[in-house]
Amino acid sequence: MTDVMSAWTGRFAPDYLIPPGQTLSELLEEHGMTQTDLARRLGVSLKHVNQIVNGTASISAELALGLEKVLGVSAAFWLNRESLYRADKARHDEEESLVKAIAWARKFPTTEMKRRNLLPREADGTVLVESLLRFFGIASPRQWADPTIAYRKSLRFASDPYALAVWLREGELRATALDCKPYDADQFTAALQSVRRLTRLEPSQWYPDLVRICAEVGVAVVIVDTFAGSRANGASRWLTPTRALIQLSLRYRWEDVFWFTFFHEAGHVLLHRKRAIFVEGLGPSENASADVQEAEREADQFASRTLIPPRFDNHLRELSTSQISSFAEVIGIAPAIVVGRLQHDQLLPFNQGNDLRRRLAFAKTTK
Repeated sequence: MTDVMSAWTGRFAPDYLIPPGQTLSELLEEHGMTQTDLARRLGVSLKHVNQIVNGTASISAELALGLEKVLGVSAAFWLNRESLYRADKARHDEEESLVKAIAWARKFPTTEMKRRNLLPREADGTVLVESLLRFFGIASPRQWADPTIAYRKSLRFASDPYALAVWLREGELRATALDCKPYDADQFTAALQSVRRLTRLEPSQWYPDLVRICAEVGVAVVIVDTFAGSRANGASRWLTPTRALIQLSLRYRWEDVFWFTFFHEAGHVLLHRKRAIFVEGLGPSENASADVQEAEREADQFASRTLIPPRFDNHLRELSTSQISSFAEVIGIAPAIVVGRLQHDQLLPFNQGNDLRRRLAFAKTTK
């Protein structure tokens, strides 16, 4: 008697793209059996056998056991063939999907992403698509959402949604890597007073302390350089119910803008619901919903009052340029913040006091 299992295992092992139904069809021919005969012997409908032969129906474990009895080929063989075929078909279908997504992938700032080692340097074509999917942690481009929709965006001017998405995702990845304790609103409120005092220090001094102080109360702080077109200088959102994220850029470079943005985002964390996500650019958009505009106003007010408490409002109106540094020292903040407030309130021309405002920049690294 011919060893059917050995013959068929050897014949079909090299090419698993052949559907199991084709193997079944050839076996039926070898046995002089019709699909009707097989259906009767298996106790299934002719339609079901026909679907298996045509590859539109899969071979179940129960059916594999039946084929083993009828044709003398083990159930393990049929199940293995089915599994390999379905896996290869899925890969083939995915490859077609990746090819169609190449145009989508090229809308992202991939050159800059490669420079920052967010993507492999040589990634192109379908490899680029796969690399982007891994970066965003999604299975296909269908799961990617335009951040102008996914985020409660409050940018006044149009932002490139692809550049903004990358900036937000890089911040999320960095924040996830930070060791943070569970969020505590009261402790975060108290911590902001410690952060406020850091504004007088040089960036090399305040940056590690800013990250540490906030992480200890459940707020991850990351500073991520923007991508061309993203138009974002700050964002706040919740990564988990017990971890908030404040993401900042150095888009405007001025230290007073940076610190105001930080306290503005801190206001969102403290005052607004956890599902809301805010992205800040050049102020609230006129097209934003009323609740978003109100939230932005509240966050602005929180930042302004935390940096320079209302009890100093009258003093600000009488402050001369020569008194700015000493006033800032008395209330414990950087002189630049006082200058920024005076300019914003039109108590000081925008061309005055700028010598007291430091410019921030990312440290250059050597590779």
